Amino acid sequence: MSRPSSSVRRARPLLGTLAEIRLPREASGAIEGGFEALERVHRLMSRQDSESDVARINAASAGSVISIDPWTMAVLRRAKEVHALTGGLFHWEPLEMLESAVHVKQRVHLTLDGIAKGYAVDRAVDALRRAGADCGVVNAGGDLRVFGRQPEPIYVRHPRSPGKLVHIGQVTEAAVASSGAYFSATEFFDPRTRKVAKPGHGVTVIALDCTTADALTKPCLLEPTRSNVIAARFGALAVVMQ
Repeated sequence: MSRPSSSVRRARPLLGTLAEIRLPREASGAIEGGFEALERVHRLMSRQDSESDVARINAASAGSVISIDPWTMAVLRRAKEVHALTGGLFHWEPLEMLESAVHVKQRVHLTLDGIAKGYAVDRAVDALRRAGADCGVVNAGGDLRVFGRQPEPIYVRHPRSPGKLVHIGQVTEAAVASSGAYFSATEFFDPRTRKVAKPGHGVTVIALDCTTADALTKPCLLEPTRSNVIAARFGALAVVMQ
């Protein structure tokens, strides 16, 4: 939204980052519902919260069956799909998914850090729309989604100059997620070699939903020359910056 005076912006520390919602002033009453959706994902999928679904799965012994929230199940199913369609570049812990539970066949170290933020953004957008907001932006630490007809300019950090923002265009009704050497966690687990990779480039993925955009950043980062082939399988676009 191009006129800040006509919009309302609110931010809260969630999902290990600062989550922000920006809406037209007349739709500001919808903001709380958006934050409630973000907070629900935070409670369900945080590794640090011992009561979260992720923590309970990780603490379970082999052979256990753990009941989980439908939102967690949705993320697990999507993670499994992305793992398959990226040839294993998106890391996936082997879990047998039942209707409303998971069967832990062996001890796992599950983390949904590479997809949960995007899913949270999508659920926040759903909540905002149900509350009557017809346009706006939800941003969780750089994983963002723009909804409605108002275009949003997109800036990404240059991988060799983190303080420099590069304008790569604008989007409408789309999600954007970035990853790369400009983040503090510059090392990434490569599930093919089971070793740590340290890329010197950055990648930005533009997709229809933020779950997909978030999940694709690591696979595209690990295979930059094939990033658009990988992204195209999901109807997405990847921008690699050296």
